[in-house]
Amino acid sequence: MIFLVKKYSTLFNLLICIFSLLLYIQCTRTPHVTKYGVFAPSRLQFIKGQDGCTPIDFDHRYTMWTFGDTITDDGMIANSLAFTEKINVHNVNQLQFNYYMEKSKIAQFIKNTPDENPARDRLWAFDGIRVGNTVYVYYAHVYIQDPSKPLSFTMKESSLAYWDVPAQWAFGQTIRFIRKKNMFTGNVPALGASVLLHDGYIYVVGHISEQNKSSLVIARVHKEHIMQKNSYYYLGGDSNWDKKLDSAIRLYGDVAGECSLDYDELMRSFRLVYCQLFTGNIVMCMAKTIEALPKAKKEIIYTPPQLQGTSMMYYSAKAILNESKQLYIVYMNPLDYQPYLIKVSW
Repeated sequence: MIFLVKKYSTLFNLLICIFSLLLYIQCTRTPHVTKYGVFAPSRLQFIKGQDGCTPIDFDHRYTMWTFGDTITDDGMIANSLAFTEKINVHNVNQLQFNYYMEKSKIAQFIKNTPDENPARDRLWAFDGIRVGNTVYVYYAHVYIQDPSKPLSFTMKESSLAYWDVPAQWAFGQTIRFIRKKNMFTGNVPALGASVLLHDGYIYVVGHISEQNKSSLVIARVHKEHIMQKNSYYYLGGDSNWDKKLDSAIRLYGDVAGECSLDYDELMRSFRLVYCQLFTGNIVMCMAKTIEALPKAKKEIIYTPPQLQGTSMMYYSAKAILNESKQLYIVYMNPLDYQPYLIKVSW
């Protein structure tokens, strides 16, 4: 009996070693990148340019997409919303976008109030999440000080808009988001750069520029308390979670725009993807826990072609789909103000 126990224990340990080795080989292989160009060309029927481009899992039928500044034939609006069939590896670059419209024109789904000037009070939509029958979308209210200067803006608030989805709702029916104003005010991170639900908690990545660095912070809130400001905790430098925003550790310091945070079930790891400031490199960081992400190794998985004749830079790289060992990533090309799609395979 003892011999059999030792025999099968040795066999089990051997299988574990083989599996770990295979995972290691999978992780250390050089990634293969497939370039698709402008993401979802069907969008170009409706818009001339837009950034943001964030998928939100809506239900078994649809993926919901939020965008920031969106250029149409009628000018620029600060945010827009669209639905597609549920994204997968077969349709990822042939998705047909159906935009939220009013009077046959693409319209903001997060609305300005009468006392705000839409030309200067911009409401940029970010990532969000559906909890039960309610969809929550984070947004940043920024004030444009000088419209002639692209980066001349200040943060006024980081907050949420929400929509209680009616039963049996289908695209084409009414969509009504309600703003919760002034949730976080002042020089705060733009929360919602990425949102992840994991084990009952919502992890919210925020982007902040300060002291000549462009960094990320990570907040955590229970899914039932997403609207309660005082229920948010921030990841600190000691790997603990603290209610004080000042205690939040600043991650990386070289982040251009938005990012993505997801959990890879195969690797049993959290993955953060972002675009590196100045270089345009698309960087991936992986860790077994959220708390370990600040010290995770930065792996460059793709370097876009160098932009010629301009001082503009690539920004806002994010994974939009992880399926069948393939990671689909969009990043913003500033020359034509469009998200570009790549597939990274290992």
